[in-house]
Amino acid sequence: MPHCLTQNLTQNLCRMGLLSLLALSPNAFSQQQPETASGDDVTTESFQDWEVRCQSNGGGPSPCAMAQLITQPDSDQPLMQVILDYPPEAEGPVMSFFVPLGVRLAPGLQMSVDGAEPIQFPYQVCQEQGCRADAPIESSMLQQLRSGTTATLSMFGPQGDRMDLDISLTGFTDASNRIAP
Repeated sequence: MPHCLTQNLTQNLCRMGLLSLLALSPNAFSQQQPETASGDDVTTESFQDWEVRCQSNGGGPSPCAMAQLITQPDSDQPLMQVILDYPPEAEGPVMSFFVPLGVRLAPGLQMSVDGAEPIQFPYQVCQEQGCRADAPIESSMLQQLRSGTTATLSMFGPQGDRMDLDISLTGFTDASNRIAP
C-alpha cells in the first residue's frame, strides 16, 4: 500500500477508532434506554479478544453488545472496530464495522471466516469520523464465527487496492453466548 495512503488511512482510523468506541459507551446505551442513563449501570466483561458491555435495565433483560478493536500490530493505533449485538428492531444478531474514511464505497466490505466464501456488508453511512457497514448475521455464519479462528475483513482503498484486516475469533463463542437473548 502506498505510504501516503497508509498514513492517511492510519490517521483516519485513529480518529474513527476513538470515536467508534463511543458506540458502546454508557451514553450510547442511555440513548437507546433513556430511563437508565447512569454510567454506573454498565458492566464490562472480557472474553479473551472480545469485550462485552451490558446496560442494566431495571430488572428487565440487559441489552449487551460485544466488540473488538483492531489495531496496528506495530503501534497499537486503532484501525477498525467490529461490534456484534442483537438490536431490538432486528430478528437476530447484526454485525457492524466502523472503518476510516477513504475507502471505496461501491464494493462494500467482505468478510470471510478461515478462508470460506465471503459475505458482503454494505456501507450504511459515512460521516467525518468514518464509515459504518453492517448486516444481519445468518445462523450459519454465526456458527462459522463460533467455530473459526480468524475472520478476514476486506475493504478497498480509493484506487481499488484491497486491504485485508484479520479479526481474532478467540473468545467469540463465549462472548456471543453471553450477549444472546
